[in-house]
Amino acid sequence: MITCRECGYRNEGRKTCKRCGASLEFKNLDDASVLDDLPDMTRYEINKELKKMLKHFASMEPQYNEYEYCNQKLDFFDKRGYVPAAIPIYGIITIAISAFFIVMICLKSFKLYNMLILWMLMYVALGVYCVVAFRKSLKENRRNIKKFQGRAVELAKQLTNAVNDYGPMIIDSKYTDPRIIERLMVINRSGRTDTLEQAIDMLYHESGRTKDEDNAYLDKLTSRQAEFGDTTAKVFCSANFFGLYHKDEEPEPFK
Repeated sequence: MITCRECGYRNEGRKTCKRCGASLEFKNLDDASVLDDLPDMTRYEINKELKKMLKHFASMEPQYNEYEYCNQKLDFFDKRGYVPAAIPIYGIITIAISAFFIVMICLKSFKLYNMLILWMLMYVALGVYCVVAFRKSLKENRRNIKKFQGRAVELAKQLTNAVNDYGPMIIDSKYTDPRIIERLMVINRSGRTDTLEQAIDMLYHESGRTKDEDNAYLDKLTSRQAEFGDTTAKVFCSANFFGLYHKDEEPEPFK
């Protein structure tokens, strides 16, 4: 029984994986070109270093969780406000049409059409409410954006200090969330990968995400922090992005 190094499927009596088609044959280590391609670190050494990192960053997990939460809230609080932009337009049109009909009715006979005028006034009130609600929503939204962005930058600075305190590491600092490190350790120990780069690729593969998606989101976080006036703090991957969270948590849906 041979375990595929790509997908982890257990195959029996095959040269290629039944699930993903990857080769199951062992490399000939007598070939010098193959020796050149072997990883600089063994899986044991990778696991040892990841375990050391996990021990260092485990105490910062609440900060990573809150940092993730703040950024998800910022995604939610779009600058347009809670109310869609079409609502105030609808309100303005309703006010204009209602006012037109009220004038036309008054020019004919107020006594005959007084009930209709009352209905028109109700529509005017609805239109005014739509416009006022939109303005209030925009104001509330700006307050929330400022609050959560300020907290996100503060947390990013704390996490950046933790990264700097650790010193040189074998992975990019954006992967230092303890849940991500723990998952990389599991992938590394499974024997499906030879190098840390392959383990990171497997992390994306398992979650159904791509590096381009991740980089695009991190670029957005960098832009937010720059708009807030901070260009020194690092940005960090969301564990929720990879579908990694504890069972006792109830994370907001990642967008």
